[in-house]
Amino acid sequence: MIDDPQFEGVDLIKEHVGSWKDVSPSDMKVERLSGLSNEIWKVSVHEDIDPQTVIYRKFGEAGTIVDRERENYIIRGLAKKGLSPMFYGGTNEYRIEKFQESKSLEPLDLKEKPIRRRLARLLADLHSLKFDKLDRTPSFLKILTERSFIKDFEEKAARDVYTPVEQKFLKDIKTLINEDEISFLKEIAPKKEESVAFSHNDLHSGNVLQLTKDGSFILIDFEYSDYNYRGFDIANYFNEMMFEYETAEHPHYKVDESKFPSDQELLDFCKYYLFFTKYGGENYDLHSILKNDGYRDEYISKKQDIESFNKEVEEILAEVKVCALFSHYFWCLWGVVKSHEADVEFDYIHFAYKRYEIYQKLKRNLSKKDKPEKEKINVGAP
Repeated sequence: MIDDPQFEGVDLIKEHVGSWKDVSPSDMKVERLSGLSNEIWKVSVHEDIDPQTVIYRKFGEAGTIVDRERENYIIRGLAKKGLSPMFYGGTNEYRIEKFQESKSLEPLDLKEKPIRRRLARLLADLHSLKFDKLDRTPSFLKILTERSFIKDFEEKAARDVYTPVEQKFLKDIKTLINEDEISFLKEIAPKKEESVAFSHNDLHSGNVLQLTKDGSFILIDFEYSDYNYRGFDIANYFNEMMFEYETAEHPHYKVDESKFPSDQELLDFCKYYLFFTKYGGENYDLHSILKNDGYRDEYISKKQDIESFNKEVEEILAEVKVCALFSHYFWCLWGVVKSHEADVEFDYIHFAYKRYEIYQKLKRNLSKKDKPEKEKINVGAP
């Protein structure tokens, strides 16, 4: 029985999910799920039909950075590859997907070698995909050059809704969009063609599901997906390990910078990411590759000089350190764009300022050896 007055998706689900066409609303059970950007419901039926449960998402306002038509195009392609749940239908206002029994990863799961290495493989698979209708210009670079998201930020920051403390936060945050800062970000951006890949752009533990039926991983929530620097997804996942959301006390999140992975953990992830990027479809013992470093290195040595492989790993790691800065920059601006939405307790301005503070700390610590080589990037068709 549907008893949530905010849920309005019954007719849309019945329209898109053919097997639900004759299901009575009285036979549907609705459960509201958490979400910072969207309203999400899990909808189930009592009858023995497939699917028995779907996810209905009603999208929130996210500014010009989110293109729902693009997102639906992407999800159709991902679903066909088995990297995301089955897609039933959607518009720029909602989306309906199949619910699969699963559990989200926990932020610190990445510290476990088996999970870290399997996630590196999943990300390599994602980054190998090609979407011909999408522009290959990195989405972060488009933020800096096309300025549409920065315009969203400026319009929101100009509103007369902020407290004196929030206004002080905004004064500092606004320095991120001056010409010197944008020129700095363009200068340190990766320049190699292989540094650009189709990306999730909101990768964190909550968006990686481990399916109950076979233990495999899939990804969800592709509203920010587009081509971007490959290091952005890796860096974003690492950054998000520091954050805990939906806490009861104000500002409704916590951050612990000590939870950021060690350099050794970052290096291990990048090594496996590169291995599966280069050799993902080849014939080897996957279990041994994931568990045995010696077996992995022996296999690499048959394909290329191990020193040249390790040099490529170091280049990716350097890109990740740069993209850690990009990640905090993006979510800082995003926090302002999302601020002061009706009926949302999460303190987006406080969150944005914390991102700003970490950004500034990383910027001070970023050394020349962490910067990618300055080579011209090819943003045309692959």
